[in-house]
Amino acid sequence: VYQPEPESPVEEDNGAAAAFGSLGATALLSEVIQIIGTGGLIYAAKQFAGADDLNEAVDVLSTYFQDLGLSGYALYASIQIFLQVVPVASAFVLTVSAGVVFGSTVKGTALVSTASTLSAAIAFVIARYVLREKIFAVAGDNKTVRTLDEALAKADFPTAMLVIILLRSSPLLPFSWASYLFGISRVPFSAYILGSWIGTLPAVFAYVNAGQLGSEIALSGEPPSWLVYLGLGATVGAVTLIGNLANTALKDLDVDLED
Repeated sequence: VYQPEPESPVEEDNGAAAAFGSLGATALLSEVIQIIGTGGLIYAAKQFAGADDLNEAVDVLSTYFQDLGLSGYALYASIQIFLQVVPVASAFVLTVSAGVVFGSTVKGTALVSTASTLSAAIAFVIARYVLREKIFAVAGDNKTVRTLDEALAKADFPTAMLVIILLRSSPLLPFSWASYLFGISRVPFSAYILGSWIGTLPAVFAYVNAGQLGSEIALSGEPPSWLVYLGLGATVGAVTLIGNLANTALKDLDVDLED
């Protein structure tokens, strides 16, 4: 477990500021890379499908993946896992498209949830056993990272799993970044992986369902009814509510991600 040497108050403040600046700069760079990468991913999908617009590309890719049978599910999941472990583009595009591609919200949710859990496990193992020292060099002195580590280190199994569930439900902690940060913490792997699966499942279902609804509206060519708007609004509201409740519960456990 990483234990920094005691420092004077001034040195500690300067070190924390430097750590926060380094972490923030790295996160910002990651976001820029993801935005550029996502644009490239969409362009590549359209080129592969020979489509002029995104709706046509999704339709062609849906047929392609479904014709592959089980191999199509494996290929789609592999791409999702790669983009969550090596976040060069946003895997969110694949999440909202899964229900459309495989023709079912249930199938899409099961696929994305499985892929996300596997990617969380892979990133955790990489962080804990391969890149631990390098990640600590960037994030080890950050206040949020220290707070998470301390909260997870002193928690029993049910509490640690609850903290992970709440953190995964919070929109303030990006999925891929969180997987690596959890890897350098002292949380048990079993509590982490169960908490990650349970914590991400509601949002995954909501996003997959919203993506399928949006696609049906676009393909129908007809103005959506008020029930569709109500459903989409309820989806956004549910995700927001879950995130707010998670943040409130985390504060009760002395974990404040907004601090």
